[in-house]
Order: sequence, then structure tokens, then C-alpha cells
Amino acid sequence: MKNTEIVLLVNECLAGKRESYSTIIRCFQDKIFDLCFHFLGTSQDAEDAATEVFINAYRKLKGYNPQYAFSTWLFKIAVNYCIGLLRRQKREKEYLESEHSNPAKVIETNSPEMIFLKDNQQTSLENAVNSLPVKYRTALMLKYQQDLSYQQISEIMEIPVNTVGSLILRGKKELREVLK
Repeated sequence: MKNTEIVLLVNECLAGKRESYSTIIRCFQDKIFDLCFHFLGTSQDAEDAATEVFINAYRKLKGYNPQYAFSTWLFKIAVNYCIGLLRRQKREKEYLESEHSNPAKVIETNSPEMIFLKDNQQTSLENAVNSLPVKYRTALMLKYQQDLSYQQISEIMEIPVNTVGSLILRGKKELREVLK
């Protein structure tokens, strides 16, 4: 669907026609789900995140500037939501680990068997990508999974276009290192 058609649907939504937003959701739901899935790793988390992204986008619809691609605006909301969710999950995990730390468990997870299993898991591309820092993972996913241009990625991540290129190069380099 062309951006001009989407702008018309957005205007209809703002005028109170909610059915138009359903059309927008149908148009973008697969791409948003894929993006969320690659950030979060599970279908259930991705589905929940995609739902939240569309709810957030609906609430922020008045702030959309039709001079820019709707997809870029929506992807930015999705990326920001997923990054925020990952940060919250990381904080919760760190809190739980610090509160309930068990020395026996630490030894258990550092056993040769566990190290071997972890090494084998790291050979998969998905795990390798997920091990990258968020900024590299985001740039790589937007480029290669969403097929966005450097300019679009720059707008979503709010960084200069040259920085996008650097992040992609460094991300690919780190990915090669992880996969060795």
C-alpha cells in the first residue's frame, strides 16, 4: 500500500473512523510481528509486543507527520517498544538473580556440560544475532529483515546515516566473531 493511501486512512482514523485503523493493522501486522519476533525471540512475546505497538501507534496517531513514510514512523514505535521491553526484562532478571542468588546454581551453570551446550547454541544464527548489542542488532534487523534503507534506519534510530553504516559494518564483524 502506498504512503498516500495510508495517509488517507490515518486521516479517516483521526476523523473517528476506526475501521480504517484495522486496514492499517492488516497492512503492517506481519512486518511488525517479524520485527518484534527478532527482538524478543518468541512468538508469544512478539504477538503481545505487536499488539502494544499498534495500540501505542493509535494513541500517537495525531503526532504522525504525513511528510514522512508511515512505515518508518511505525517501525520506530516498534523498535522503541521492544528495546524498552528488553531493558525492563533485563532489570527484572538482574533483580531476581541478585535477590535469589544460589552458589550451587552458579557452579551448575558453569559445568563443562553446560558450557558445551551453550557453545553449541551459540552456533545458530538467531542466537548469534541476539547476542549482539542492541544498537547493532537493531541496525542489522532493520536493514536485512525489514529491507529498509540507511536513511529510513537513520530516522527510526535517530542517528546520522553514516552512523547507520558503521553500526551495520561493526554488527556484521561482531556476528562473524560470534559465529567462528
